[in-house]
Amino acid sequence: MTNIMFYRITGNYDSAMLLACQLTDKAYQQNLSVLISTPEEVISDKISKKLWSFRTASFLPHQIETDPSVSISINHSLNPGEHDGLLINLSDESTPGWFSRFKKVVEIVYDEQRVIATKRERYSFYQNRGYPIEYHDLTKAC
Repeated sequence: MTNIMFYRITGNYDSAMLLACQLTDKAYQQNLSVLISTPEEVISDKISKKLWSFRTASFLPHQIETDPSVSISINHSLNPGEHDGLLINLSDESTPGWFSRFKKVVEIVYDEQRVIATKRERYSFYQNRGYPIEYHDLTKAC
């Protein structure tokens, strides 16, 4: 069964993209395929640039759109391709219908009322279907 993880952070969408990069890096080190689902091409381009530059000593090899030979993909067309490891859902609108094929799904909650409300609905969606949910409050981290 898919494990759902919510991360509560302080900040805005840029903060969410930085956390997505950190989580992608961790998954990549564990040889887990990653799909970052974004709402639109502009956001896909932004997260792509962050993945190339968020660490000064190295980069995370990735591709926009889905390619089964690339372990990290960014996608805004709601097509998971062959990925099934980690889904980082940066879309605020909906939960992709294919989320359950992934081992783990990450939802990031940041300081915007619309996002908080949407993620609460999404939390209920997963909970009502019996998915195991973890909640990580990073606003209290030192």
